[in-house]
Amino acid sequence: VLVAVSACTLALRIRGITGWFWLLGDQIRDWEIALGSFSELPLVGPATHVGGYTIGPAFYWILWAIRVIVGPWFDNLPHAGGIGQAILQSGVDAVLTVAVWKRTQSLWVALASTTLVATAGYDLCLAPLVWNPVMGSTLAKLAIALVLLDASRVSMPRVATTAAVAWMAVHAYTGAIYVTVSVFAALILEPLLKRDWARTWRYGVAMTLVVVALQTPYLVYRLVHRSDNEAMGAVVDSVTRILSGRDAPVWSASLQGYLGAFNFIQVEPWRTDLASWLLAACGLAVVIRYRRDVALLCMVILPQLMAIAGYSFFLAGLDHYYYLSLMTPAVLTVVLGATSLPSPRLSKAVGVALLLVALAITPARVRFADTLHRMPEYAALVAGSRTLVQDGQPLRSVETEFTLPPTGDPAFLYRVLGGRLDASAPRVGVITAAGGVTYKQVDGSSP
Repeated sequence: VLVAVSACTLALRIRGITGWFWLLGDQIRDWEIALGSFSELPLVGPATHVGGYTIGPAFYWILWAIRVIVGPWFDNLPHAGGIGQAILQSGVDAVLTVAVWKRTQSLWVALASTTLVATAGYDLCLAPLVWNPVMGSTLAKLAIALVLLDASRVSMPRVATTAAVAWMAVHAYTGAIYVTVSVFAALILEPLLKRDWARTWRYGVAMTLVVVALQTPYLVYRLVHRSDNEAMGAVVDSVTRILSGRDAPVWSASLQGYLGAFNFIQVEPWRTDLASWLLAACGLAVVIRYRRDVALLCMVILPQLMAIAGYSFFLAGLDHYYYLSLMTPAVLTVVLGATSLPSPRLSKAVGVALLLVALAITPARVRFADTLHRMPEYAALVAGSRTLVQDGQPLRSVETEFTLPPTGDPAFLYRVLGGRLDASAPRVGVITAAGGVTYKQVDGSSP
């Protein structure tokens, strides 16, 4: 079952990736960093579009490992990073399946949950990209699964591992903080509510040490680069403005942002206002049915409530991808809520029905994913770059007959494959739309 889950979700994620990989500025920057040595990796995470950067380098650590392990199989081209991230996420899907299966004692509920999470159209289109929000979502999903596996009740090393995975999710993408805080709450509340003070103390110390250790690179970076902007400066500015009374929290915008993201990520290509009401109703059912399972409530309900509260203190616009890490809790809310029935037989029947529905809507979700974040020119770039390197002509630059996105770089793949540009070379290599190449003199005449 687990091999099938991993294989099927991986096949859906990387299907045709060599022909359409989304190679924009962020992907070029991050893959170029991963091509270097480990000692050259940044001490902080990628720059954000709202200013600043993420608070730690875990994204680059993992991407570098993917480049070392997966890269050589694909000539270290950037789509290898996307395939590596997809492999990691599909492996996490298997762990999530085990966790939900164990927690609910229902294979059908587990498979329905994983299928709905993994085949969401927007998630599918982003999964095989070299992009830190995707990595943050993957790590957050893994941390949720580890908590649902009762990691906190097994051993201190597993508590520390779960905390580390959760905090690395924040390294990768700051928006994962709501899941991370919920994971920490789940780990500490279980012994706390039992008044097991010794275990509560040990868990608290372990989590604190993990965070301090993972934040050491950031502290070193701040000591060396005192003049740089703070990490996530826009977030700090928004919170400061609200706490000082200059602005009010944007509760309505935050709620609408979350519900809009849920509809876009999980419901598209269909549109219905009923999805939001379904999520709310299932959330209430989960709270009633699992009111004694604090860890599960922390993983399913708490991250969503924290996100709505947290983003109400963020005054900039809210993009759908901010909520990627919250889709696992959202889907679990719907599935667990729908199967929270007093009759085990009826609950099983609903679980089977949900799995059948999830499988039935998968083709439409895949087709929707095919319309998002695709760069069909990538195949021509790869083919043309290979030819330019094989020809061995000295080149001043590389151009394309087709238009690339504004942040694209027509010479990047050429350099990755071993080509070198020479500012004094007399020719320019031109990649055609069919993947062929032509050459022109620097003065514009044909060679």
